[in-house]
Amino acid sequence: LIKIGADSRIPMMKLYDFYKGQAKEEEVLAATEVGEPTRKDRRERLFYAHLYLGLYYDAVGDLKKALHHIELAANEYRPEFNYMGDVARVHLPHLKKRMAASETKPSSQTSEQKP
Repeated sequence: LIKIGADSRIPMMKLYDFYKGQAKEEEVLAATEVGEPTRKDRRERLFYAHLYLGLYYDAVGDLKKALHHIELAANEYRPEFNYMGDVARVHLPHLKKRMAASETKPSSQTSEQKP
């Protein structure tokens, strides 16, 4: 993981801690409420929290959790006229396609089932 400096945007540092294995998903989401955010600020914070949680889970192969978070980022919290909002919107159908493909694959045989 690349070392970064302080990022004042909430919840980016908590996301960084999560990526390092030093915070839980719940802590990232709780960080979005720090400092009595306005409705707009809270929405933006939740967008980034769900986007980066989703991208993390996608990278580690947990497509179910990835889809949950990317759907929230793309559909519930996506800011208008925002490049990263477009990233979530474009990533979502690709993730859904991969999820559907993984669900239709036959399960691997266990060592006990192999001849």
